[in-house]
Amino acid sequence: MQNITKNTIGLKLVVLLLAGLMLTGCYATTNEAKKNMITIGGCVSGGYAGSNVGSGSGKTLATITGVIAGCKLGETVAKKVVDKEQN
Repeated sequence: MQNITKNTIGLKLVVLLLAGLMLTGCYATTNEAKKNMITIGGCVSGGYAGSNVGSGSGKTLATITGVIAGCKLGETVAKKVVDKEQN
């Protein structure tokens, strides 16, 4: 039962983070702000995903790796989204 509760909370958090990531473009007024908000959303999402992997010091490494990968992915997505809006 405890695993189901953890999974449910985790799923809700992921959905909330993704919804926030999608809505960041609505609140940002400049292209640079949009890029930054999307990148930050990627960092947070990656960190959360990484924190759910491994245990002990491996979990810490997975979290750090998740943050780095999420930031890079968020930056890539941000460039594509903002560039697409400009065209």
